Amino acid sequence: MSRIILMAITLAVTVAGCNRFPDLSIQVTANLAPDETNCTIEATQDTILLRGLYDLDAPAFDYFITPRIDSYLVDNSLENQAVQTNFQVTGFDITIKLPDGSVPELSGDLPNPYMVTANAVIPPSDSSGDVSSGAAAAPAIPQSYRTAIVDLLNASGFNSIVIDVRANGETSGGFSQQSPPFSWPIDFCEGCLGGLCEQGSEGEGTGCFPGQDIWPYCAAIVPPAN
Repeated sequence: MSRIILMAITLAVTVAGCNRFPDLSIQVTANLAPDETNCTIEATQDTILLRGLYDLDAPAFDYFITPRIDSYLVDNSLENQAVQTNFQVTGFDITIKLPDGSVPELSGDLPNPYMVTANAVIPPSDSSGDVSSGAAAAPAIPQSYRTAIVDLLNASGFNSIVIDVRANGETSGGFSQQSPPFSWPIDFCEGCLGGLCEQGSEGEGTGCFPGQDIWPYCAAIVPPAN
């Protein structure tokens, strides 16, 4: 009887453990740079950002990231089944950290870490060891966090933070997934991305995500010549 009970326990643990693939099956590997012309991103592009820049003089905005997400999941569906290992990205867990690695409490009782939503589907890789990539966009630092970030920088004496980004979602077969953290450093400045814009563009930026990373915003309006 004890042998039967032991077998039952082993089977239960095995079934319960099937609801998660190894952590490295899904990875965030880069923050992609949107195309300057149409602000699109491609998962296979070579153009990536190496470090973030946030201009505190720009009008309040959501700080967007455009992560590339790699999937090492292999299609294991049977011949008469639909693909079970498409990965549906539903959001990102974001943790704000200081450069020394500490996780600070934020003013205004804002949560840290927190989750932001995203939407992307990544197909499975062709075979074991191969990778299939997708891309998503998400407001990694919502506009509502701006005051708390300024308070944090003033209190800590740092002029930068690091955000740890974890992709969340599930496969089409219903298996939950979360990637290991991808660390993205962000420097803060005042006026470093501001540009001159012609009259009529007030309040509008001159890039995909005005005021962040490499995209200027209208710091001054140039009136038309008389």
